[in-house]
Amino acid sequence: MAAALLCGLLASCSSGNASSDATASPSGAGQGTTVSPEPTVTPSVTSSPKTLPPSRLCTVLDRSAARQVLTDPKRAPRVAPQKGTALDSCSYTSGDGTAMLTLNPSARSYSAELSAAHSLVRDPASAGMRNVKVTEVTGLGQGAFSEIVQVLQPPQDVAYVVWHAGSKVWVLTLADTGSSKEQGADRLVVLARQITPRLPA
Repeated sequence: MAAALLCGLLASCSSGNASSDATASPSGAGQGTTVSPEPTVTPSVTSSPKTLPPSRLCTVLDRSAARQVLTDPKRAPRVAPQKGTALDSCSYTSGDGTAMLTLNPSARSYSAELSAAHSLVRDPASAGMRNVKVTEVTGLGQGAFSEIVQVLQPPQDVAYVVWHAGSKVWVLTLADTGSSKEQGADRLVVLARQITPRLPA
């Protein structure tokens, strides 16, 4: 599950893997890693993962924008995948390391994202989740919805906003392993509306 991958990234901003359930979450989960900053490598004792230059999306989701959702945001490094091309995304972690915010384009169409979200509502247990809720969002692009889920292992709350703007589908993800019960999806919707005019075509 892509959300579980986010939790691994929260633990050490540069580790994780592509072992997610491909049908579980928004944002191109068909690849299983689109939500996360990049499919990453787990560093061994003797080597460090190769980092990449920041994504151009970090000019859209800059630190001041991330601050609207995270406390003391710090940009997470982009880590080169073992295979293939690095996905275009920008991520920040909170200062205490309990939350991660990510912006990325989806590899799937908006209708495919929405269908996957509703499938998850019908059967969250198959993806190791519970309490899944999908809500239509108005006033954001050509179509938008938010989704909130509770991931069981490792425990975390994850909120998504998925919207179709211009020729692309975009995803904002907030994964939180802390005890906060704030309405993450609501904050993401506000942020998505603010950054949409700056998104690349």
